[in-house]
Amino acid sequence: MAIVTFKSNVAGEIYMFRETAEKIFKVIGKPLGIRGVLTPEELPAAIAALKTEMEKEKEYLKAVREREDKLFKEGKDLDEEKKPSIEQPVYFTQRAYPLLEMFELSLKDDTPVVWGV
Repeated sequence: MAIVTFKSNVAGEIYMFRETAEKIFKVIGKPLGIRGVLTPEELPAAIAALKTEMEKEKEYLKAVREREDKLFKEGKDLDEEKKPSIEQPVYFTQRAYPLLEMFELSLKDDTPVVWGV
């Protein structure tokens, strides 16, 4: 698995699996090349797209929890085959949040975000 390193003069480096970075960049509508740059002019749209996707995920997870709570209160088994798991999924928001922070700091300082250089 390849690693992508994101850099900005106003934030520390962020290391991310390429597969995760590609999912994030699909949301912001920019291809993730081997090398690249997000200019300060591109950052507002990227930030808005990430926040929109994070909000959608938040609403979806809220609806799932409400449905599960309702079924639990009604005494219904949520999934007879579901076994308790120690593992918790890592959601898009958790993976994208460090990059969102870097984007916001870079925008505030009018600095680009680069990778692969």
